[in-house]
Amino acid sequence: MNVPNAITLSRLLITAGTFVCLESIADPAHPDSAIVWGALGLFLVAAFTDFIDGYLARKWNLVTAFGRVADPFADKVLTAGCFVILLKFPGATEVLTTWYVVVVIAREFLVTAIRGLVESTGRPFPADRLGKWKMVAQCWTIGALLTLVAGSQQLHWAAVGGYWVSFALTVVSGINYVWKARDILFAK
Repeated sequence: MNVPNAITLSRLLITAGTFVCLESIADPAHPDSAIVWGALGLFLVAAFTDFIDGYLARKWNLVTAFGRVADPFADKVLTAGCFVILLKFPGATEVLTTWYVVVVIAREFLVTAIRGLVESTGRPFPADRLGKWKMVAQCWTIGALLTLVAGSQQLHWAAVGGYWVSFALTVVSGINYVWKARDILFAK
């Protein structure tokens, strides 16, 4: 266990805390804004750890097989989990739709399957820039949606913009991963 891997594991714990906060809200139509702001704070810390663990792993040359699996797993739990939970809040569903969440989760299943297949051949298949920008856009969207749930409309524009940008990046990055693995995916 090294520091970047420990940070990745901490992301899962912080993500669980975010979920507990959001799930503790008894009335999604009238959520306690203090709990939502707390969930937003935890979410932002969890999202920031995604940058830190990767940066440190590369800087200190501590990239491990565990990290290559755990980091994207923790990312997917954070983003997909938040999107699913946000579907219960009318404040979020002003912007967030079920079909969007299905596309996000489907893309994550697809990319995970492709990554597993490609890496089983011995070829590394790390996240690329589009995948990283997709993560940033999804985190932006979740953060803005949480402010809507908390009762603030000041970032409604950020939620709508993030929604469409993250949707486009989700689809395009998924297609890009298929394209990068086409030699294995479509081999005879």
